[in-house]
Amino acid sequence: MRDRNGRRWWSRLLEARATGRSAIAGTALGIVTLAVSAVLASTGTVDATAEVRRVQTITQKLNGISVKIHAEDAALREYLATGGTDYRGTQLKATLGSARADLDWLQESNAVDRAELDSIRGGYENYIRIVLDIMSGTEHGSDVTGYADLASLTFAPLRDNVLDLGDDHQQQLADYLGEVNREADLLNAVAETTIGVVLTLFAVCATVLVGYQRRAERQAAQRLHEATHDPLTGLGNRAKLQDELDSAVRHARHTGEPFSLLLIDLDRFKEVNDTLGHHAGDELLVEVAQRLSQGCRTDDVVVRLGGDEFALILPTAPDHPEALEAGHRILEELRRPIELSDLLVDIDASIGVASYPRDGDDAALLLQHADVAMYTAKRRHGGVSGYDPSMDHSDTDRLTLQSELRRGIERGELVVLYQPKVDVTTRLPCGAEALVRWQHPARGLLSPDVFIPLAEDSGLIDLVTVEVLDQALAQIRRWEDLGHELPVSVNIPARSLTDATFPGVVDAALVQHGVRPGLLTLEITESAMIADLLRAGETLNELRKLGVKISIDDFGTGYSSIAHLRDMPPHELKIDRSFVMKMSENSRDESIVRAVVDLAKNLRLRVVAEGVETESALRTLGDLGCHEAQGYHISRPVPAAELTDWLSKSDIAISAA
Repeated sequence: MRDRNGRRWWSRLLEARATGRSAIAGTALGIVTLAVSAVLASTGTVDATAEVRRVQTITQKLNGISVKIHAEDAALREYLATGGTDYRGTQLKATLGSARADLDWLQESNAVDRAELDSIRGGYENYIRIVLDIMSGTEHGSDVTGYADLASLTFAPLRDNVLDLGDDHQQQLADYLGEVNREADLLNAVAETTIGVVLTLFAVCATVLVGYQRRAERQAAQRLHEATHDPLTGLGNRAKLQDELDSAVRHARHTGEPFSLLLIDLDRFKEVNDTLGHHAGDELLVEVAQRLSQGCRTDDVVVRLGGDEFALILPTAPDHPEALEAGHRILEELRRPIELSDLLVDIDASIGVASYPRDGDDAALLLQHADVAMYTAKRRHGGVSGYDPSMDHSDTDRLTLQSELRRGIERGELVVLYQPKVDVTTRLPCGAEALVRWQHPARGLLSPDVFIPLAEDSGLIDLVTVEVLDQALAQIRRWEDLGHELPVSVNIPARSLTDATFPGVVDAALVQHGVRPGLLTLEITESAMIADLLRAGETLNELRKLGVKISIDDFGTGYSSIAHLRDMPPHELKIDRSFVMKMSENSRDESIVRAVVDLAKNLRLRVVAEGVETESALRTLGDLGCHEAQGYHISRPVPAAELTDWLSKSDIAISAA
């Protein structure tokens, strides 16, 4: 009996081992099957992704061609509608041939059918020749009606060919993805069947697979971390912010303790990314994340929302004044220069602050109000702004005013005033600064602080710049005709420094009004140059070749002033008004003004002081050796006619008080 029982035990042990081995082998086979399915699925995904990217690239090129030929046709129509003006002619010439680079890429990449591409290219070149014939005929006073009709007949099939070619590639992509989906469905079916077998065998060999389970748990924890954290900076992401904000609201409701939310948007990040490359942009984001983390306390929550936006939850700054103060500390920390690609780069930020329960009693409302406050700060060109209910109403007013601005420019409502500059030694007028105002039909005369930010946000700033430049040059010409050779300076936005066509616009305007380039000074700020040093340098060099003078405005307020003087030497420096106005109250401000004057002299540059509001300030500038001055003590900005009267009495200087 004992032998029989022993044989049974041994037989069961062998069966258990065999079952275990079979289970493990079956599980391994199932895993291998799953792995093969995963590899096949991954390979299909990679191939599909590559095909999608290829077609998307081709489609982008075709869309780019479509947009550019439409822009050329629109420019032609505007040129014909205005009777072939020089300004529209310059715009038309600037757009002609813009699609050639994309056509060349398609040909070099062998991305589309050669016959179809040759047909499009032939139509495009034929269209360009017709447009050039139209411009030539217009310049010689010929009737170009027939050519205009021919251009329309040429443009229509060209446009249709480009659109049809794009549609064909999209259809090819759709057919390809349909086949990929069918293969994926088959792989999914195989995978589902295999999973059932593996789960059955898993119950038998649970002990063997404990290691796999633990590893799966670790992978799940890692995936959870990845789902709530930004891979670049290591900070929490938007999902993390939502969780933490909901938790903070629940805690605040339970305890009655307030807290604050800060939203941060970096200024000029896009320029850094475009100029120095994405690697430098990533370095900048990592540095910003480190500064935010190091400047926060243990209980604070720092997240990156995406792009160049960050957010902070500050339970340690519960009330509004403390939150604003914390925002200013963070802003000062972010404004320290960052070294990227051997360049010291200045950045700024716009920070919006909302506090619980003052500005909202739930997460969605706090986010919304902090966002409103942040965009208010952004419209003010950076800084810290706390939420105020009036901001919601101001957004409506802002959109209304923005829509009226375009019509105001077209109706000629922009007017230019002139603030004279005087020679500090003789007190006689030696120049003027052109300052734009908007004569709004209902709101009266609006200062640039009201509408220039709207123009920059909406892209109308180019039209404003051209209008001010045109009016200023026309006035210089009128003064010359009266016997007054008065240099005039015009403020130029940062956008113009990255526009390769801007020097041509300035040159055409000088020629149109018959003004000597040396009588025009273009004032730019340091922040405008640092936004894109490479392209700004190229533009400034082209302007200098024209003979136009360059002035650095608000000198002394940026981090890289000396580097600018070395890399892009100007003709003059303008000392920021904040130093000039406080000279009599603060000896350090006077020392700064003295240092700037001495620096300018050593570099053989003219130096202009703005914000001169007292006689004592004017005398101090004279003692320091400053060349020119402007400010309310000398004159407020005045219409051209009033300044003309002053120039006619050129022997009358600014009298001492």
